[in-house]
Amino acid sequence: MFGKIACVVAAGIAFGTVGCSAASDGVDDGSAEVTSKSAHFETFVGADGRTYFDLVAGNGQDVLRSQGYSSATSAKQGIASVVENGVDASAYEILEANDGTWYFNLTAANHEVIGTSQMYVSKTNATRGAATVRALTNLLGATPHVQSATKQARFELFTGEDKKFYFHLRAANGEIVLDSQGYTAKSSALAGIASVEGNGVEDGRWSTPAAIDGEYGLRLVAGNGQIIGAGELYATQSDAERAVATIESLLATKLPIATP
Repeated sequence: MFGKIACVVAAGIAFGTVGCSAASDGVDDGSAEVTSKSAHFETFVGADGRTYFDLVAGNGQDVLRSQGYSSATSAKQGIASVVENGVDASAYEILEANDGTWYFNLTAANHEVIGTSQMYVSKTNATRGAATVRALTNLLGATPHVQSATKQARFELFTGEDKKFYFHLRAANGEIVLDSQGYTAKSSALAGIASVEGNGVEDGRWSTPAAIDGEYGLRLVAGNGQIIGAGELYATQSDAERAVATIESLLATKLPIATP
């Protein structure tokens, strides 16, 4: 990771919907994603030497990415801040990126950003993503489970709460660097992985769109222009471009696929 924030959301990623429908107060506590006790935080050390964490839902979807911290101790304090502030609906900012996609920030009482989502295709989906994070922070309580991210470069396939199939690409340091759209069948998701492997090493397939607050995401498209993968937000465009180069180097090798 190179930027100030590497944000990813999953649950439908930048393309689909999160796996819970917002209730009247913005929290849906009835979905399997929210009620699952296996939801947890994952920590990893980025390429910049700073410590980051993801909030991972019970089905393996990463729904919030932190800023970078100078130490593991500081990252744990950041996790405590997410749990404390995440229960407050007013702590979420729903923002539109320059290319018309949407994402959200979770902020502390001093308005500092403590977590960010990835980009969604609609404001509705971004709002549902924020509701998912809020519900999870209500569920996890003051002492959430925190674990080190799996340190193996690989694709990971999982089922979303919308019953669609998703995958993400994990780097050797444990960071999730690319997420997929949703697929109606497992075979289609596996074909999506093959598409990422093929298109990810082709010239002209990557773009680094700007977010509204000056950060840059990354996006992978197929030859027909369809988005097949999206990544994190980075502080500068050069950081996002270096992240693309990192992903391309991963795709140059045959990576294993972890399936449920």
